[in-house]
Amino acid sequence: MKYGNLSLSKKSLHTYLGTNPANDNYTFVRHNSSISIPRAVNQHEADFLHFWHKFHKAPIGSQKKLEAQKQLVDEINHRMRIDRIMMFILKLLFEPEKGLLMMETVRPTGQPLVDDWSCFKALVRTYEEHCGSLSRYGMRYMRAIANICNVGIQMEKMAMASARACTGTPPVQFDAVPFSSP
Repeated sequence: MKYGNLSLSKKSLHTYLGTNPANDNYTFVRHNSSISIPRAVNQHEADFLHFWHKFHKAPIGSQKKLEAQKQLVDEINHRMRIDRIMMFILKLLFEPEKGLLMMETVRPTGQPLVDDWSCFKALVRTYEEHCGSLSRYGMRYMRAIANICNVGIQMEKMAMASARACTGTPPVQFDAVPFSSP
């Protein structure tokens, strides 16, 4: 059953996302063959895609271009930091090969994501106490955290790994030079 204006369901969601270039005084190019807009975007990539388009649509040499570049670089740095921290935690908790397996293991249909939800919540809280919020992008690691619970890793071990990973992993700084030209 559908409600509302059914003609809207035929349009892609990206039609309604992002900024309106007319309101931002951008130089808007109707068609650029080098920039393709995918039909479907993973929800974890939506913020990145927004910043990427904002940067590429901003006029070259403008203050808006510099601001958009800073937002894009900050998003990349944030993602790289979360990736490095989670990979380091998995490396501390498991052998390198088994750590990657924790990222990829999917339970059979009909089984819950995690056996012990209080363990899952405790591990997420432990991560966030030591490393800060997972953010929308970090949600991609929820399956790995669930798998950590499912194999019986105790909260104390996760706390030690999180503390070590977040204090021992310097923030990643992405080089913005490649973004200086379109």
